[in-house]
Amino acid sequence: MMSASIALAASAAVLLHGAGAAGEDLMAGKVDTGRAISLEATVDAPASTVFTLWTTQAGIQSFFAPRAVIDPRVGGRYEIAFFPQVDPDGESAGTKGARILRFEPDRALSFEWFTFVSRDFRAVAPPGATSPPVVPAAVRNTRPIPTWVDLSLEAVAGHPGKTHVRLTHRGFGSGTPWDESFEYFWRAWATVLGRLGARCSRGA
Repeated sequence: MMSASIALAASAAVLLHGAGAAGEDLMAGKVDTGRAISLEATVDAPASTVFTLWTTQAGIQSFFAPRAVIDPRVGGRYEIAFFPQVDPDGESAGTKGARILRFEPDRALSFEWFTFVSRDFRAVAPPGATSPPVVPAAVRNTRPIPTWVDLSLEAVAGHPGKTHVRLTHRGFGSGTPWDESFEYFWRAWATVLGRLGARCSRGA
């Protein structure tokens, strides 16, 4: 089960990330602004299971989103579609174009993340759908993608089968609409970790 409380704290730790094809620097152009969202939770599953949930299509569909395309390697795709009925590839409200920045089986995962949705999505969004702030498509699709998520997994000493998960979303800017996005993702990532904990409690 999830720990009784989810620890929320700003974090600016620097992690090492890999290189993509032909030695491409996947972190080129990204800036750790010191403004980050950091959450922690303990879940009822070994690190290998938790890592699989985050790095496979079936795993993502079991707790996070209805559709995903994941190429499990540094530089591989990490594309998630939250509303496939109206945005099948996640181009307007998902993560189409995002890549894996770090891939250490059962230990760590980092991937690019979009912090806004484009205006065209709001025109077709399902009733009741919530989303980060709406911006023009050109703003949403800024390259390099400015923010990324670092995940670390650690076995809980003395508690076999439990894993401590740390999630940090880095690279937020300041001012509108960044402030709105920052507030949105505090809530959104806490919800995701809650769903992860519930999924792990259910077992296979």
